[in-house]
Amino acid sequence: MTARVRTRLLVLLGALLVVCAPVLVAAPAHADANDFTYDSWHVDYRLGHDPAGRATLAVTETLVAEFPADDQNHGIIRGLPTWYEGAPLGLRIVSVTDGSGGAIPFDDDETEDGERQVKIGDPDAFVHGRMTYVIRYTMRDVVHRPSDRQIDEWYWNLLPLNSRQPIARFTAALDLDARSTAALLGAPSCYLGPSGATTPCALTDAGDGRFTVAQDGIPAGSGVTVAFPMRAGTFAQAPARHPDPATDIAPYPLAGAGLVLAIGGPLLGLALLRRRGRRSGRGIVVAQYDVPPSLPPLLAAEVEGRSAVADSAEIVHLAVHGALRISDGEKKPVLQLLDPSIAPDPLDARALEALFPSTPVGAEIRLDVPDDALVGRLKALDGSARADALARDLLERRRSALALGLSAAGLVASLIGVVLAVPGLAVGRPAAIAAFVVAVVASVAALVAVLASLPRRAVLTPQGAETREYLLGVKEYIRLAEADRIRMLQSYRGAERRADGAVDVVVLYERLLPYAMLFGLEREWGGVLAVEYERADSVPSWYSGYVAGNLVGSLSGMGSSLSATPTASTSSSSSGSFGGGFSGGGGGGGSSGGW
Repeated sequence: MTARVRTRLLVLLGALLVVCAPVLVAAPAHADANDFTYDSWHVDYRLGHDPAGRATLAVTETLVAEFPADDQNHGIIRGLPTWYEGAPLGLRIVSVTDGSGGAIPFDDDETEDGERQVKIGDPDAFVHGRMTYVIRYTMRDVVHRPSDRQIDEWYWNLLPLNSRQPIARFTAALDLDARSTAALLGAPSCYLGPSGATTPCALTDAGDGRFTVAQDGIPAGSGVTVAFPMRAGTFAQAPARHPDPATDIAPYPLAGAGLVLAIGGPLLGLALLRRRGRRSGRGIVVAQYDVPPSLPPLLAAEVEGRSAVADSAEIVHLAVHGALRISDGEKKPVLQLLDPSIAPDPLDARALEALFPSTPVGAEIRLDVPDDALVGRLKALDGSARADALARDLLERRRSALALGLSAAGLVASLIGVVLAVPGLAVGRPAAIAAFVVAVVASVAALVAVLASLPRRAVLTPQGAETREYLLGVKEYIRLAEADRIRMLQSYRGAERRADGAVDVVVLYERLLPYAMLFGLEREWGGVLAVEYERADSVPSWYSGYVAGNLVGSLSGMGSSLSATPTASTSSSSSGSFGGGFSGGGGGGGSSGGW
């Protein structure tokens, strides 16, 4: 390599180093909008009285910020308190201008941790170098009355103590009106430093109620606080600071009473209504070994109040009578139509029509296949069963006057609590605000209870109560020991009640199976059936999935499958997994300092 070539390479390398050096050496960290300083922070306070004698405060803050040359900041955020010693300050932003009086855009719609966040600056423009912000605002009720001393006191933080920006020069001018000045009790105090510091600072009395503070080199997180003691009664205190048991305490017991009446009233009234209906029977339960054709499981479920398992019991009822056959599917049973003419009761015929509408013999329904139309037909069938129970005089609709009266009383009590809390709410007293919220919640609950008590409820008629006692007799028979059941069937009365004069135990026990399902006894009755099938050396014709010795497990699985029969299709929804979601499900959080 010649000397000329080496020289050219060295020159080129040097030029590259000159160009890249700022990037390689500086390696700046990620810009933080709080990384700026204040050259000066000056504030003017004017403390006075309004016509009612309450404290007023007019404030002008002049802040001179120094921003970096990078496109980092749009402006500043100034957090101003909205509450003091349990009273709202009535904060009002008068204006935000620059050093020459020109308006600066700002947004003060956000409140965070009891502070109004005044966001100052243009979101479409960056600020660099020295910027002046003049913020004018007013407050009231800034003077409090300490509980440990009989004085009025203006005890105020002149700077935010959570600021992340240092202040090179801080000055403040405090101007008290003549009434406040005349009421001063000794010299005011001034404190400097972080929260909790007791370091004194100089507070100069300029005369005629004017005081000044000046301090250089205030670090981030430090503040200046002043305290002016005055004679008690110099200022009228905010109504929010005067406790009132009528607005702060009384709404709570009224709301509690309203909730108790609203919740307990309908429950008690409905329970008494149902109990009265059940007591209208004979009061005697006799074991019964058969169920008349006029009482299919759908109807029996309405009488006994076990409609949750009515559909599955009705399907087994139709199967044991030979109208359809049940067989095992991959996940849920498969139903096959055998003979649509077999329907012991008109309600059974409607159940078959709901399962197999206008379909030929041999048609199948796979219960693991979503079918919205079938779901709708079975829901309509449940309504038809309730209508039949009413038409056959087994049920009647009644409204509980007790439930309605108690829930209405609860609503009245809660509303009285709301009304009592309103005066305290109007003046912003926190205790009254909490009482108002509790009373409103109780009122809403009571209103819901009143609306829930208005409809008439289906309860048992005297005939319905006797029918229920008959069903309880069937339940008692199912729970009898085998010897007791056989003895009942062999009795003269038992033989007389059989239409053919003979007892086919297997058929009888099969036809009681749907009612055992209504009572939650299908496992127990399945075990009895399994013994009878083995004794008769037969298998059930209505269930093709029968395995000897396993009927109990099969019936248990069948009951759980049919209890949710059939499956309805569902609409899709977006997922939060695989990059489709976001943390927390939404935005949140706030900011302070710069932005």
